[in-house]
Amino acid sequence: MNMPICRLHACVPALLAMSLFVGSFPGRAETPGPWSMTAYLQQSWPKQTETNRQIRDINTTFGATFKTWDDIPNLNLGMQVFRDLGPQWKVGIGVDYSRGKVSGASTVDTVAGQAALTFEQKYTVYADLLALLQYRPLGGAGRWVPFLIAGAGMAYEQDRTSLVLRNLFVDESLQVSNRGWLPILTVGAGVDVALTEQRTWFLEAGASYSWSRLRHSVPASGSLAPSPAVTADTDSTGPNVWMGVGRRF
Repeated sequence: MNMPICRLHACVPALLAMSLFVGSFPGRAETPGPWSMTAYLQQSWPKQTETNRQIRDINTTFGATFKTWDDIPNLNLGMQVFRDLGPQWKVGIGVDYSRGKVSGASTVDTVAGQAALTFEQKYTVYADLLALLQYRPLGGAGRWVPFLIAGAGMAYEQDRTSLVLRNLFVDESLQVSNRGWLPILTVGAGVDVALTEQRTWFLEAGASYSWSRLRHSVPASGSLAPSPAVTADTDSTGPNVWMGVGRRF
């Protein structure tokens, strides 16, 4: 999944400021070359159906109110590099990276009295590499260049989940470590808006839908583990929107 790396209200103005800054410089006299590169910030809404269900089950079992991944921003940074094949078609590669966590602490009732319950699911790595194909139905010569985009590749994620229940009489825990590779597919649409007369710099915005899921059994340890192995389900399937700044060269 895609994890929070910065707050949306702080990152979007920064991208807009960058676009205005680069747009204030005159472009080169020559026509930009066939290459382009875009750096962007993306907000995702992954399903995470099984993971969120497990967090809600913990809340129900212990009477806690831990947040799920639906309750926090899921932001990631990305970069794409393209090569023009002609006026309408481009091919390239894209990478995304993020990390983050959902966590909380609560005081719950147990047969041994009130106890402190802490929960954390921390993604130390989420990264993907995609082969991309972009189609520009109106060509690439205008100031406003709408496009369709599709991609396929692989992602790698690594996360660790911990649950601890503790007071003077109780000391119980659960630890689950999960990692693996998962395929990813994406389709979307967007628009490039030139910021200079020579179209050297541009602002990009778009929306897409991705399919990506890793579901397998992983070892679980600790007295709160329901079994020696549990289901880890990283389901990043869902819609995305992005905004970025690009350059042609």
